[in-house]
Amino acid sequence: MDEPSRSSGRIIARHTSKVLPGLFRHIERKDRVTVLEIGPALPETVEFFSHFRCRLHFIDLYQDAFLREGQVDMSEKELRQAFEKRLDFPEKTRLDICLFGDFLSFLDDRALRAFNSALRPWIHDGTLAHGFGVHHLAVKLEHQQYGIIDRETLSIRSRRHGEMPYHPHSQVEMAEMLNCFAFERGLLLPSGKLEMMLKPKS
Repeated sequence: MDEPSRSSGRIIARHTSKVLPGLFRHIERKDRVTVLEIGPALPETVEFFSHFRCRLHFIDLYQDAFLREGQVDMSEKELRQAFEKRLDFPEKTRLDICLFGDFLSFLDDRALRAFNSALRPWIHDGTLAHGFGVHHLAVKLEHQQYGIIDRETLSIRSRRHGEMPYHPHSQVEMAEMLNCFAFERGLLLPSGKLEMMLKPKS
């Protein structure tokens, strides 16, 4: 289990989620769980999962130069190879939970397809994912970090580092380019954000 981030900043809000509990509906504390968090190891997330028998993988792709600076100049193949290098898990790893936050909205079309290809080998029939998108492309997501306080509560922090380019996707576009997953549930929030739970595409 990774150490909590030393630069996580303070919690600015809490979000009571009607979607998040679905991630844990089939998971008991005695079960072995493998979790991927696209973001830093926030202390409340580490504390929450410490009550499970789990393996946590924190990969803060928001900080990778190839996304922050090179997304426009790299080919889809180069992006896929860069993602594969970062998503280099031990052999036979199977992810049970993926926590995307708002990461998917900061990938352009090529990068989202490349991320999809790199992630696909690590998911299985029971994998579930949680994240945020937008209901309308005019909605602007703020750069935020999300942690898990309990089964239905997310913490929200302002991301302390520079902003990534913003590439919102409609639900149809998301389904086409992140096609290793299908929508299990989507909930429109008052802010215009779409909170999503995803399941493997059959």
